[in-house]
Parts: sequence; structure tokens; C-alpha cells
Amino acid sequence: MKIAVIGTGVMGRNHLRVLSSFPDISEIIAVDSNEENLNIAKKEYFISKCYTDYKDLIRNEKTDGVIVATPPVSHKEIAIDFLNTGHNVMVEKPISHSYTEAQEIIAAAEKAGTVFTVGHIERFNPVITKIKEFIDNKLLSNIYIINTQRVGPVPKRLLGNIEGVLIDLAVHDIDIIHYLGKGIIESVKSDVLKLKKQEIYAKALMRLDNGILASSEFSWISPRRMRIIEIYGDEGMILGDYYNQEVLFFENGDYEKYASEITEAFFGAGKITAGKIINYPLYKQEPLILELKNFINAIKGTEKVFIKPQEALICLEKVLTIQ
Repeated sequence: MKIAVIGTGVMGRNHLRVLSSFPDISEIIAVDSNEENLNIAKKEYFISKCYTDYKDLIRNEKTDGVIVATPPVSHKEIAIDFLNTGHNVMVEKPISHSYTEAQEIIAAAEKAGTVFTVGHIERFNPVITKIKEFIDNKLLSNIYIINTQRVGPVPKRLLGNIEGVLIDLAVHDIDIIHYLGKGIIESVKSDVLKLKKQEIYAKALMRLDNGILASSEFSWISPRRMRIIEIYGDEGMILGDYYNQEVLFFENGDYEKYASEITEAFFGAGKITAGKIINYPLYKQEPLILELKNFINAIKGTEKVFIKPQEALICLEKVLTIQ
């Protein structure tokens, strides 16, 4: 298979690194208008063919798939140009910086009829896979709160850009809240701290259309790097650590004692006490490997894309309401 990566910044180079390890990828093409970045990527990952203009690639090559790893403001033009010429496309998250432009990309993908998906990488994290299994198997029921924290130092390469923590960080957690909460956010209360016009900190309280409450913190002002999710239900609380790929379950000590008596939510009845803490072992895997395998298998026709374009659109719409 021949795969092209558009953009050789931090995320683009990660795609090149992973793709170069796949035995079924016979050729990788890198594209970047920044020749310095392009040369670094070319040497580091032994890329034989490079372009400084993606339109030259369209004119000269027929790829099996294209990964767009450029800043979100450029996604519309690049993605639509590739879709209109029959390419299979994966766009890095978020689908776009603009809801209207995201709709236009999806319309182009539907018209093209090719494979199209968006790189919401945390869906592929083994932490989320384990938590989803936990919920689907009803080991945690009557979920009432989802809390997330995604904090750390500011990425120097993004400081001063148009996009801030909402486009960079919030899209991860809003997508996961929808996915695990099995609902759509219907209301948001939030506050945002900005440096000039760029958001560097945001906190949001949200309610899903199924009644679940959620809270999220997104920060570029913390010296501590942390990516966690907590989900509360009758049986206790499950905590996922994205970085360390750990899942802990904090049992509600009152659950077994009162399960046959209580018909309402346990938190409403005040029946919550500390119980055992259980560490669930995970098979640790790099989410990007799983994400790219899904895209490649979708191109082959052996899998469906895990992230549907409409899911990415709804996620972006809700992120843009945080202000």
C-alpha cells in the first residue's frame, strides 16, 4: 500500500514513525511546505519520495490513503482536494476549526464515496476499551457523573496560534464523554482563561441528553501532566489513566449490602462508602498504531472506520460551545 502523510510536524512525524513499522505499507510519501521539517522527516524515517506542495502529489501520484496532519485551519482545503480526486482520507482531530467547514468536508466525503475518518486517537486507548467493556457488561450501572482532566504545560509550538486548549485538548474528552456516556451533550456551563485571544485554560460543566452530568478541565498552565477520566455509578467509580494505561475500580462498599433494597440511584439514597480498590490489568498498546491499523483495514475493506465523520462533527459542535 502507498500512504501519504501531509504535514511533518510533531503529529505528522508520529504517523510516519508508525507507518514505517507496518509490513503492508510499501511506500510512504511525505508532504510539507516547510522544507526543514520535511528534510528531518525524510532522514529520520527513510522517506524516498517527498513533495513541498500536496497538489503536486495529487497530480503525480495515486495513493491508497492520505493522512492530513496539518493545522486544523487548513483541513478543509486539503481534505476536500484529496476527496474530490478519489483518495481515502484520514484527518487528524479535530475535523476542522470551523463547524461549517467540517460540514463541507463531510459532504465532499459522502459525494466521493471513499473511506473518510477523523483521528480521535483516545478512542483507541486500551484504557477506554477496558472502561467500555466494563460499562457494556453492566459492571458499572446507573452512571451519573463523568469527570475528565487533561492538563499539562503549554506546547511551545502551539503558543500564539489561533487554536488553544479547546481545539487541542477538549475534542479528546468531549468525544470520549459522548462515547462512554452513550448520549450527546445538551447544555454547557463554562469559563475560559485566555492569553490574548488564545484559550490556555477552560473548565466546563455539562449535561448529556440522557441525564448524565460531566465536568472537564483543560489546561496548558499546569507543570503536572495528567490525563484521567472518572466515571461514577451505583457499584463505585472507575478511574482511567490515559498516560500510564491504568484502570482502577473503587468499589462502593454499600452496593452489595443494599442492592436488593434500593430502587433509586445509590448516590440519591446516600448509600456510598469506601470499598476495595481493584487494579484491572491492561495489555498496553500505542493508540496510534491501533488507529492507523483501523484506517488501513478500512481501506482494505476488512473493517469499518471506528470514528464516524458525524461523531467528529457533533464533538466539534459541542467543543465550540465552551466559552
